[in-house]
Amino acid sequence: MIKHHLKTAWRTMVKDKTYATINILGLTIGLAACMLVFTVVIDELSYDKFWSRSDDLYTAYEDRKMGDGLYQKHPHTTARLGKALKDNFPEVEQFSEISAREQRFRIGPENPDGILARVLEADTNALAMFDFESVDGRLPTFVSGQKNLLITESFRDRHFNGQDPTGQIIDDVPSWSDEKESFLITGVIKDIPQNTHLRADAIALTKPTSTQLSKDGVWGGQKVYYLLKPGTDVQAFTQKMNDWVQQYIDNPKQKEKIFGLQPLTEIYLNSDHDSNIAVKGNRNTIYILTGVGALLLLIACINFVNLSTARAMKRLKETGVRKILGAQRGQLAGQFLTESLLFFLVSTLLAIGLYALGLPVVESFIGHPLVHSLLASPGIFGATLLLIFFISIITGAYPAWLLSGFNPSNTLRGRLFQGTIVSAGSLRKALVVIQFAIAVVVLIALLVVTNQVNYLANKPIGYNKENLLHISMRNWDNKGETFKTELKKLPGIEAVSFAGWNPANGNATITLQQLDHPFKDGEKIDIQFLVADFDFAETIGLELQSGRYLDAAFGADVYDVWAPIKKNMDRAETSTYMNSRSSIITATTAKMFGVQETGALIPKIGFPPVGIVKDFHRESLHHALGPLFIVGRDSSEHSLQMFIRTTPGMERQAQESLVTLYRDFYPDRLLGAEWVTDILDRQYEAEQKQQTLFSFFSGLMLFLSTMGVFGLVVHAAQQRVKEIGIRKVLGASVAGIVRLLSTDFVKLVLIAVVVGSPIAWWAMNKWLEDFAYRIEIQWWMFAAAGLVAVVIALLTVSWQAVRTALANPVDSLRDE
Repeated sequence: MIKHHLKTAWRTMVKDKTYATINILGLTIGLAACMLVFTVVIDELSYDKFWSRSDDLYTAYEDRKMGDGLYQKHPHTTARLGKALKDNFPEVEQFSEISAREQRFRIGPENPDGILARVLEADTNALAMFDFESVDGRLPTFVSGQKNLLITESFRDRHFNGQDPTGQIIDDVPSWSDEKESFLITGVIKDIPQNTHLRADAIALTKPTSTQLSKDGVWGGQKVYYLLKPGTDVQAFTQKMNDWVQQYIDNPKQKEKIFGLQPLTEIYLNSDHDSNIAVKGNRNTIYILTGVGALLLLIACINFVNLSTARAMKRLKETGVRKILGAQRGQLAGQFLTESLLFFLVSTLLAIGLYALGLPVVESFIGHPLVHSLLASPGIFGATLLLIFFISIITGAYPAWLLSGFNPSNTLRGRLFQGTIVSAGSLRKALVVIQFAIAVVVLIALLVVTNQVNYLANKPIGYNKENLLHISMRNWDNKGETFKTELKKLPGIEAVSFAGWNPANGNATITLQQLDHPFKDGEKIDIQFLVADFDFAETIGLELQSGRYLDAAFGADVYDVWAPIKKNMDRAETSTYMNSRSSIITATTAKMFGVQETGALIPKIGFPPVGIVKDFHRESLHHALGPLFIVGRDSSEHSLQMFIRTTPGMERQAQESLVTLYRDFYPDRLLGAEWVTDILDRQYEAEQKQQTLFSFFSGLMLFLSTMGVFGLVVHAAQQRVKEIGIRKVLGASVAGIVRLLSTDFVKLVLIAVVVGSPIAWWAMNKWLEDFAYRIEIQWWMFAAAGLVAVVIALLTVSWQAVRTALANPVDSLRDE
C-alpha cells in the first residue's frame, strides 16, 4: 500500500510541474532559512552551559543604592571579598578574579606590531572552576616568579608552525608604557568553545589574592566568579553574605552596599550593566530571529496548503471515481498525505544542501563559528527532522482531509465544497491575508530600522567627529607635553588635546561619581567628571552657550586629581578644594541643576561652572545624556587619552606623520590611533546587522508570498478558462479580464496591510524603546510597505492574467 501511494504521489508530482516546482521551491527556502535562523538561536541560548559545573557558577555584582527603592547594578567587586566569603562560608567552594582584554604578542620578526590575541587574565583558582583541558591530559603547575601563559591549540597552530611552544618566553607589545611584559608559555589547552563570554586565545595566570578584606569597605576590583557547592540555596546564601558584610564593615557609607550573584549562564544575554564584557548578546535579537524563522516556515506552509486546496478542482473526477470503486476515506487521506510527505521529503533534502551552503555565510556574518550547527550535532539534527515530520503531517492533514471528504456524486458533477461549514476558498483567502500581513510587518520593520540607523548615523552629537583621531589611554612618561608640542608643528595637524574620555564607551577619567543629589534628600545621582587639558573644547569642536572656556591663566581652572591624596586632605578639606576649582558643564547639566548663571556653586557637588557648552554625546545614542562636569588639567603627567584634529584632505599625511613622530618618542610601544568616526560606527553594528537581516528576510517573505499568489492565480485561471473564453467571445477586453482576475487578490493584500500595520506599529515601538534617542514611526512607512506589497502582488497576478486573457478562446472552449 505504501509503495503504491509513493508511486502515485511521484506521478502526480511529475505530472503537474508548475505546482510541484512552486511547492518544493517554497518549502526548500522556508525550511533552509528556518534551520539557519534556529541554529543561530540555539547557539545564542547555549552560552556557558557546556561547563560541567555551569549550574553552580556565579559572578558577583554590587547594587548601589540611589534612593528609596532605587538601585544601580555594578559588575565589579574585589577578590578580597571572595577570599573572605570562602574562609567564612562552606557554601563557597572556590572563587576567581577574571578579566578579558585584547593583547598583542611579539612572535617572530615578521610581525613588528605583534599578534593580536584575546586574553583572559585569571588567577589559578579558575583552573579548578572551569573545564580548561590540556592537550596532553594534565594542566601545568604554576611557575612562580614569572607570568604564566596557557595558549589554545588553534593559537599554537596559527603562530608556532605546529611546534610545541611550552617553555618559550614571549613578550607583549606595550601601549601603556615602555615596559613590556614577558610571559612564560607553560602549556597548551584545547580550544575554548566559542559559545562562552569567556572566549579567548590564551589565559594569563596569576596567583590568587592572599590579602584580607578591609573593614573600611569593599573597594575596587574586577569581575569575580564563584563556584558554590551543588544544591546551594542561592537566595538564602546571598542574604547570609550581605548580613555578614554589614556586620564586618565599619564604614557607615560602605554598609549601604548590597551584593548579588548572577548565574554564569545568564551573563551573555544579561550584561547591559557591564560595558567591559566584549562578548555579549541581546535577548531582543533572539526574539526577532525566532519570530522571523517561524514566520518564514509559516508562509511556506501556507503556500503548500493553499496550492493543495486550490488544486483540488483538477482532481475531482479522480477522487469521485476512486470512491465509487470502493476507496475508503482513510485510504484517500493516506494517499494525499503521502503526497504531502513526499513534497516535504524532497524539500528537506534540498534544504539541508542549501543549509550547508548558507552556514559559512551566516558564520561570517555573525563573526564566529556556530558550535551547535545541525550537521555537527546529531541530537539537534534528529530533533529537526522529527519536527519537520510533524510539521509535514500537520500541514498535509487539512488538504488530505478536504480532498478525501468529497461526496462522489458532487465531485463528478463539479460541486466541490457543497455542504462544508467553511469553504476551502474562504480559508485560502484568509491564509493569503496572513502571509501578506507577515510580509507587510517585516517591510515596515525594515523601514523603521533603516530610518533609525540613519538617524543614529546622522544625528548631531555636539562635537565634530570628522577628521578626529583618538589615541587610547596610556602613560606618557612625562614626555606627553613635548610630544603634543611637536605634533602640533606637523602639517595636517590643527589641534591636539589630552582628555580622560573614551568615545567608544563614554568612560571618563574620574568616571561616574555617586554623589548626594543637590536638591533631593536621600537620593544619589551619577555625575561624570571629565578631566581634560585646556585645548579640549577647541580640538573636538565644542560650542559655548554662555560663560567662558577653561583657561590655564585662571588658577582656579586648574584641577589636580591627586591633590587630596598628596596633601593628605580630610573630607572637609577635600570638599573645600573641590568648591574652589572651576568647571564647564553641559546644557543638560545646567537644566538638571537649575544653573541660571555661571560662577554659582552647585550644592553638595562643588566645581562651580564658569561656562556652559551645548550638549555632546559621550557614548552611543542608546543612552540618555547625564550630568557632566569638565575640569581642567595643565599637564599630561596623569594617564590620559589624546584627541588630534586633522586638516580636511590631509588625513593620510597627518596619520603618517603621527606614526613617525610617535615611534621617535615611544619606539617600543603600539600606537593604536583610530578615527573617531570608525569608533562611533562600531557602536551601531548590531542595528546595522539587524537592518541587513530585515532587508534579506523581507525580500524572502515577499518572494514566498508572491510565489504562492502566482500558483493560486495559475489555478484560478485554469478553473475559469471556459468562463474567460466565453467572455472574450462576447467582446471582453484584455484589460477587463486582467481586472477580473486581479481584483480579488489586490483586495486581499489591502486587507493584509490593514491587519499587519497595527502589529508592526506595536512591535517596532517596543524595539525603539532600547534607544534614548529615536525616530517617530511615520504614516508613510505603512503606506510605502503597503504600496510595495500591492505592486508586487499586482505585477505577479497581472503577468499570469495577461497570458490567460491573450489565449485563443477556441482552445479554451474546445470540448475535452
